[in-house]
This record gives sequence, structure tokens and C-alpha cells, in this order.
Amino acid sequence: MRSTQARKARNGTGLVTPNRDVRVCEHNGLDLRDELSLGPFDILCHSEAFSLLKYVTLLPHGELPASDELLLHFRNEGRSSLSGITIPMENGEAYVVYNDSHTPERTRATLMEELFHLELGHPPTKVRPLVERSRTYNRSIESEAYNSGAAALVPYAGLRDMLKDGECISEIAAHFQVSVALVEFRSKVNLLYRKFPELMV
Repeated sequence: MRSTQARKARNGTGLVTPNRDVRVCEHNGLDLRDELSLGPFDILCHSEAFSLLKYVTLLPHGELPASDELLLHFRNEGRSSLSGITIPMENGEAYVVYNDSHTPERTRATLMEELFHLELGHPPTKVRPLVERSRTYNRSIESEAYNSGAAALVPYAGLRDMLKDGECISEIAAHFQVSVALVEFRSKVNLLYRKFPELMV
């Protein structure tokens, strides 16, 4: 997915965020969009993104061969403890499991985060259901995957230009089929909230 030549070619084109702290993640997202032939305003289809990974199967958690207690746990009191997780198999294939009680917008963000965990070669987390700390957590790894997935869903150039045209956060979220919170996050991480404070509603 990564191309040094493509990344260098983006310099000075207005496609890349001015925030150097997340620029690598921005390139990760744009690399994926390039593979899918998407422009800055095009909506990313997560199933098409996953079709690039031939060894991965998407699976709602309700289809797991697990007890009703466990499945209901992640739909109720444990709902916030599991958005998605990748389960590697011994044959090299993997299942990306997502919480089927979450909104489509949240699921899209979750799936893109899991895609980048795979693409960037991150080690899988460990899940311990029905306990207080239900999974292991590495902040830097999670941040890299989330930022890359968010950049793929809501590219900097498209977001900037839509804000410049006077579209508010909720309209942009509806356009890219993501949550308002994700667009707010993208606006802040790309320093756009300073330029368009009146649209941050």
C-alpha cells in the first residue's frame, strides 16, 4: 500500500495535512484511497477496502460461535469495551470481528482501524471477556491505526475544501457516512478548527 514516490509527489499539492505529527497516518490513508481510485470527495466503501486483503473475512460478533451470555454482554454492559478485533488463524487467514450493536458510522471507523492494524503489521491485542479490563491496549499502535483509518475515511483536502465552501461538520459527516465526532476529530487534528470555528457545530 505504501509508495515513497507517491508520497513525495503529494508534497506541495494541498493533499496532505499541515500537522507534521500525523502526516505519516495521512499518507497511509491516502495510499489506500489511491489504491481504490478515490478522489478527495469520494466516499470510501469499507468492503471494497477489505477486498484488497484477500485473506480477511468480516464478521459481526453475533455470528461468532460463542455463548449467548458473551454475545449479549457485548450488546449491553460490555458494548463500549469491544468495537472490533482481528482474530488471526493458523492458516494465515484472519477474521475481523465488529460489534453488531454499534451504528453504521461507528462500525465504518472501527473496520478501517482494524484494516490498518493488519496493513501496518501491528501485533494483535488479547481479549479477556467478562472482566473489567477486557483487552490489552497499546496507545501508540491504536493511535496510528485510528488516525490512518480516519484519514482514509475523511481525507484532509476534501474536508478542508468542504469547510471552505461553508459546509458544517454535520453535513460533512453525512457526506462521508461517518460520525460527527470523527469529523470533529479530523478537523482538530488537521488544525482546521482554527480556520473555520463557526462551522464546528
